[in-house]
Amino acid sequence: MLLISDPVYLWLVLPLLIFAARVIDVSMGTVRVIFVSRGLKYLAPIIGFFEIIVWLLAIGQIMKNLSNPICYIAYAGGFAMGNFVGICIAERQSLGKAILRVITSKDAASLIEALKSQGYGVTSFDGQGSTGQVKLVF
Repeated sequence: MLLISDPVYLWLVLPLLIFAARVIDVSMGTVRVIFVSRGLKYLAPIIGFFEIIVWLLAIGQIMKNLSNPICYIAYAGGFAMGNFVGICIAERQSLGKAILRVITSKDAASLIEALKSQGYGVTSFDGQGSTGQVKLVF
């Protein structure tokens, strides 16, 4: 059984727990910021609440173990990895994707086909602009 004063706990287990906590809280922060920018005003605060709880647990362990430099490295490494994981989550869930809107008076058939061939969803329709007929491509 590992005790809190056991060197294996202090120099291996605790830094790994701090690292994991930072990965979790920074990833949650990335997703929360995307939710805020999308106006998800009910979901973003809930994620923020749990993000800060995890952060408090991690920073609390840092403050209790100020003489353990491995904990500092784990904290910084968890932050870096959390950014990477957060971006991967955002990409996988299409949370950070943008919509491209093109309005043109030229033939847009080649643009539409090029976008479709790259795997993008394309919606297009004809419209009337101030200078005449236009094609709207989303």
